[in-house]
Amino acid sequence: MNYKETKIRKDYLKKVIEYARRKTRSSDLAHRFDHAECVARNAIRISKREKVDLEIVLVAAYLHDIVSRRESRNKPHHVASAERAKIVLKKIGYDEDFIKKVYDAIVEASYESWISGIKPRSREAKVLHDADLLEAMGARGIARAFAFAGAYDSRELGEVNFDLKHPPKSIARESIVDPSPISHFASKLLHLRNMILTRSGKKMAKEKHEFMIKFLKQYKKEMS
Repeated sequence: MNYKETKIRKDYLKKVIEYARRKTRSSDLAHRFDHAECVARNAIRISKREKVDLEIVLVAAYLHDIVSRRESRNKPHHVASAERAKIVLKKIGYDEDFIKKVYDAIVEASYESWISGIKPRSREAKVLHDADLLEAMGARGIARAFAFAGAYDSRELGEVNFDLKHPPKSIARESIVDPSPISHFASKLLHLRNMILTRSGKKMAKEKHEFMIKFLKQYKKEMS
């Protein structure tokens, strides 16, 4: 990825990326480095029309999933990731104000925070929020849903036995793994477009949502 913005400390960001690449090697297939890279790319696209500190957004994007659900134990994984980010960024040389903004962005941008009633406050958190949700939609979202289900021992692929236009109300929680990747669409993925906050993000979400609907229709047709 080519970073042309002069404000970004490229030497610092390179260290962040190198750390994220190493740390996510043992994560489940849906949350390895390519996930962080795609979230960062989404964030850059969204940030072109948003007045944000892109360095904060990118650093947060690369570090938002560095602690896996299995590794976080008794703490929400997004909080554990934000806390790990503070330690890493201090060692790299970032100042306390920058570190706090990254920490807040990671915590506020997470899906788990949203369903707990915590909404993104800063522009940077809103961009990261949208960028991460968009990575759970479209073709990438479909691939990641099946990868995540496999990592957490789903016993079946599932059936499309729900209304695609009006799927059941989302009840997904970090501590609950859906019984199948197809049911994950009903509990979470088909609701994501209504959670997008930025104008650019909404446009991207529309296309991705429509692709998921086409996939589910074809899947249902083949099952029947």
